[in-house]
Amino acid sequence: MSRILHLSDLHFGTVDARLVGPLLDLARRLAPDLCVVSGDLTQRARADQFRAARAFLDRLPAPVLLVPGNHDMPLYNLPLRLVAPLARYRRAFGPLTEPQVILPDAVVQGLDTANPLVWKSGRLRRASIRRLERAFSEAPAGHWRVAVMHHAPVPAADGTPADIADPAGTLAALARAGAEIVLSGHTHMPHMGLADTAAGVLFLQVGTALSTRLKTGSNDLALLSLSPGEARVESWLSAPGARDFEPGPARTYRRRDGVWNEVDNP
Repeated sequence: MSRILHLSDLHFGTVDARLVGPLLDLARRLAPDLCVVSGDLTQRARADQFRAARAFLDRLPAPVLLVPGNHDMPLYNLPLRLVAPLARYRRAFGPLTEPQVILPDAVVQGLDTANPLVWKSGRLRRASIRRLERAFSEAPAGHWRVAVMHHAPVPAADGTPADIADPAGTLAALARAGAEIVLSGHTHMPHMGLADTAAGVLFLQVGTALSTRLKTGSNDLALLSLSPGEARVESWLSAPGARDFEPGPARTYRRRDGVWNEVDNP
């Protein structure tokens, strides 16, 4: 069974410093096999913010897979955003923006949805779709197929439409590629669920793990535990003013014949 700690929207530059130590302590207690960060590691893509994010990632207790978000590109420096939008990101974290990690029972593939032409909204490029198709087609039989992207093609928890170009086409491409689970962020609102047109894809969004830019009243993260035919998601929350993360809602999903169903949770 693989355990994946899912963080997103760290936004170094607007971090609640009181939560950094408790989050690292929690991560060590949960002992994940992989830590996933689904974008927006910085607030304004500045060199000092990337350095702070890098220092934080280096203290996590497991290998890290991360993808860029829109905040990891310059907002106001238009020439740099158009010519080399992720230059500072690559300088901090290495050249790959769509990394892959293979666990004993899962293939986890990152996707870069940052769009320098429309800073806030995302897009899934054809090259990324081909990379995802290849990764999942080559995955061993029985391995979970997990995609990681900053922008998701499904509405946010409050019903806000998906903030990505061609949501229906993106959703269909993920399903065709064989994605079974998609981890994302961007909305600052945790959300779990299935898309009406793709019952074989489970979408798991988290909010912001560390930033003061809250939309739900709490910082949050999630632990995804994978076992044969089943995925369990445990949320951890930190309310404003709190100095630790407490257990939140937990959900269990089972996948049979290519279709997900939520299991009754106590």
